[in-house]
Amino acid sequence: MRLSEKKLAPKVKQEIFACLYQLIADTNSPKEAENFCCQLLSSAEQTALAKRLAILWALKKGQKYSQIRAQFHISPATIAKLQNDLTRPEVKKIIEKLEAEEWATIWEKKIKNIFNLSS
Repeated sequence: MRLSEKKLAPKVKQEIFACLYQLIADTNSPKEAENFCCQLLSSAEQTALAKRLAILWALKKGQKYSQIRAQFHISPATIAKLQNDLTRPEVKKIIEKLEAEEWATIWEKKIKNIFNLSS
């Protein structure tokens, strides 16, 4: 989808973005979020968003630029921009959510192993 070069009126832009953000906030499950994204975003848009998150995560984990470039097929400029974004409070919050998800996944596996061993 190509965006029109004509600018939206500020009030219209504010209203439609508020609606978008509320819809995202109202998703109740990963499946619902997947359906939302698949219906509203092109495959390229979904990939771009997922790659940005993955690159932020890789940077947080200390991966080298060369590894990230090879894995995600992106330019050093994109990596540098995202590296700078890691200092922003909003991006830090995203990383915290990813860390919490990783922690939960690790402990879920540990708990399942405990019960499988004791059964």
